[in-house]
Amino acid sequence: MKRSYCTLFDKNYLYQGVALYQSLVRHAGDFNLYVLCMDEISYSLIESMELDNIIPLNVEDILTELLEEVRNRTTHSQFCWVCQPVICQFILEHFKVDLITYLESDSLFFSSPEPIFDEMGSNSVTLVPHNYSSEFDNSKTAGEFCVQFNAFKNDTTGLAVLEYWREWCFKYDKSAPFKYPGQTNLDDWPEKFENVAVICNSGAGVAPWNVNGYELKLDNITPQVNGLSVVFYHFHQYGRFSSGDHQLGNYPLSEDVIDLFYRPYVKALRDAENFVHAFDPDFSYRREYDSTYIFSNVVRSLSVKSLKEYLSYIKDHIRGRYNIFPDSYFIKSEEANRLCSNKK
Repeated sequence: MKRSYCTLFDKNYLYQGVALYQSLVRHAGDFNLYVLCMDEISYSLIESMELDNIIPLNVEDILTELLEEVRNRTTHSQFCWVCQPVICQFILEHFKVDLITYLESDSLFFSSPEPIFDEMGSNSVTLVPHNYSSEFDNSKTAGEFCVQFNAFKNDTTGLAVLEYWREWCFKYDKSAPFKYPGQTNLDDWPEKFENVAVICNSGAGVAPWNVNGYELKLDNITPQVNGLSVVFYHFHQYGRFSSGDHQLGNYPLSEDVIDLFYRPYVKALRDAENFVHAFDPDFSYRREYDSTYIFSNVVRSLSVKSLKEYLSYIKDHIRGRYNIFPDSYFIKSEEANRLCSNKK
């Protein structure tokens, strides 16, 4: 059975989107990945790849008058969130697939997603809980469920849930930067609609806000949590500094977590960069944090994103920068692994 997935990203997340795609190639069997490109640069590059199982879509081609109005009153990040249900609706309507599954572009698959679909069964929609560790419970602000693996059947319930989600996503506004209506409304779905499957598999949606609450183990080459294979990890907040250092996010991460998840992710991103550069050697965009923050510049920018990143930057320095690693840290690890493989 050919699965249909979709995701969205702009040029700054293109490497991560390609890494997601390559992990699907390794683990997901037969599939199509519909990619909503949020700018012309990402669209042109993905289109030039001409990959059989990637269908690029230009955000300009799906705009309606109403969606354009929403874009004008939201930040770029908010508009990306607005487009999550929109692209699912568009694919179900225009491509007539039976089931579409939305994925976040900063995720990576470590094993087959089929156990999630098995758990979904005959239901029309899936929800994956945040599964917060007790010390990081943010359900009041961000909701009980996370937008990261949301499957919708092309049936009455699936379409109704998508329309409800879209209505709430259209409430995003740059005047309310710390409200997440498109995220928190997911909490309503199990009560408001029938046939919504809440996924219990703890290997679905492992993330920095829950990984500390799991028992970790490496089984062959697949990491496990609580005895189950990790299906995918959500690399929330990951980015690079302009200096080249890796920012793994603001959650405290153990050495085991870094070894099991972030080392493979950095390698996957490096492979994605090489793949992209085969099509465009000059492409150099990525999600980047400013490593020379000056408070006066942050204030002058009037950007909520800049302010949040500045506060994170200060916190990292206060806490000893425990999640910031130089590129050499990961390169040496890759070299060591190659040496061990050669010896075998």
